[in-house]
This record gives sequence, C-alpha cells and structure tokens, in this order.
Amino acid sequence: MQYKDSFTDALYGNQENCIPKEYDWFSPLLGDWEFDYNDTFLNGDCSMPQRRLKGEWIFKRILNGCGIEDIFICPSRETRHTAPQPDGEYGIGLRMFNEKNKCYDMTYACRGKYTNLCFKLEDGILTGTVLDNPSRKWRFVERNENTFHWQNITVLDNGEIKVNSEIFAYRKDI
Repeated sequence: MQYKDSFTDALYGNQENCIPKEYDWFSPLLGDWEFDYNDTFLNGDCSMPQRRLKGEWIFKRILNGCGIEDIFICPSRETRHTAPQPDGEYGIGLRMFNEKNKCYDMTYACRGKYTNLCFKLEDGILTGTVLDNPSRKWRFVERNENTFHWQNITVLDNGEIKVNSEIFAYRKDI
C-alpha cells in the first residue's frame, strides 16, 4: 500500500491558477532557481560586494492556485558545508493575492526572523514593502522566464536608494 500525504496533496495538489492574469506577477518565477547573492557593499557601491554566495530559490503555486510559496536557501545546499555562513537563511515565503487591494500579502519566515510585506507592481518593478518599516523594500527589478534580479533596499530620507543585498538568479536545469 502506497502512503498518501494529505497535507502535501492539499497544499500542492491542484496547480490551477485562480489569480487574475493581469495580477499574476509571480508566474515567471515559478520553478527552481540558482543564484549569486551579494551583500555588505563597500561605501554603498553595488559594484564592490564584500560577500558573494551561491543559493537556491524555489517557487510553486499552492492552495488551488490562490498563492505562491517559495523556499529560500542561502548558502545553497551544495555549498553550505564548504562555505558556511553564520547568518545564512533557510526560509519560507507565502504570498497570497489580495483581491480587494490588488496586491500580494506576503509573510517570510526563517530562524529568528519574521517579515510581513505587501507586494505591488510599481513602474514595472515588483516591489514588496516591509509593513513595520516602509523604508525597507524587497524588489524584483528584472524578471523573465530564465533570469531575475532581486534587491533588498532601504529608501533613505532624501529618496535615494541604498542596496543592502542583491541576487542574480538563473533557472535551474532539472
């Protein structure tokens, strides 16, 4: 007799999409990704990262297509033993489309952290605003079927943007 996992079936079983097409902003991200992670920039200069890591990011539709779940792994499972990081993250994100506000409500959790965001499309950039600190944002500045560029930024009082970390991802060959 084969074991049936009702939790997994309920979470992932029906992969239809109930998000309106014009708001299905995360669909190009569905699937498995590898990425290069950069942070701790010298003097705010994004061309000079002090730390570079390999990571993984996996996106999948959930709950009858009403949401998007992701797993964020940095450093990657392949490199975490050869390049361990004391602040490495193995986290999970849950994005649910909010029909009333035409946005995605998101919660991200990893060991010791819990972040709530609201994602909207702003001038072509998929932008998540951290709810308890609106000057902090997570942005998918570029995204297509094979690559994406993500940034964790702080909007300074003068309107300038400070990049805290960024990711350059490419679709994983499975």
